[in-house]
Amino acid sequence: MPDTGDSTTQQCLKDLNKTFIKALRHLAEAGQGDQACQLAAQAWSFLRHNLPDEAERLNGLLHYLTAPSKSHFFAEKQGLTP
Repeated sequence: MPDTGDSTTQQCLKDLNKTFIKALRHLAEAGQGDQACQLAAQAWSFLRHNLPDEAERLNGLLHYLTAPSKSHFFAEKQGLTP
C-alpha cells in the first residue's frame, strides 16, 4: 500500500469520507440518485489504490443506492413512477 501520510491525516480522510457518504445519501433522498452515484463512483476511483477500505465504503453506498427497493424510492421522489 502506498504511503498515505500520518495517522492524523488518515483519520481525517476517514471522517471526511463518512461525512461525504452521508451527504450523498441525503442527495439521493432529495431525488438526485444518479448524481449521488456518479459522485460516489468518482470518489471510489480516487481512493481505491491508496485507501481501499474507504473505497469499499463508497462501493457499499453504490450498492445501497442502486438496490431495487431504493431505486424505486428515489424514482418516486423524482416523479418518475406512475
